[in-house]
Amino acid sequence: RGCPRITMAFRALTPVMRQAARPAVASVRPAVRPAGVRQMSGLKGLYPMFMDSNMKYLTFVFAGAIAVEFVYGNVANMLWENANQGKLVEHVDWSKWCDDEEEEEEEEDEDEDDE
Repeated sequence: RGCPRITMAFRALTPVMRQAARPAVASVRPAVRPAGVRQMSGLKGLYPMFMDSNMKYLTFVFAGAIAVEFVYGNVANMLWENANQGKLVEHVDWSKWCDDEEEEEEEEDEDEDDE
């Protein structure tokens, strides 16, 4: 039936081989979670909502890019206008400019049309 020494050696190595074949998950994760450390349970809810399928993920990325660009553009414009207060065309008080010049130009144009 075979050599008894080889059979005994094989039986002695079987538990060692089974242990080596198991994944080393236990060594990666601590058995006891340290106090004060929270799980990322909030992110678990985001996955099925935004990243469950390719279409959801792409929609999330594009909508997020558009929203960030909208906010960034408005904030940049607000900062620019505050830094250049009174220097931009939008800030000019056009009521201070005399309308007489425009009326004179219009009258001259009418006179030229009559001739």
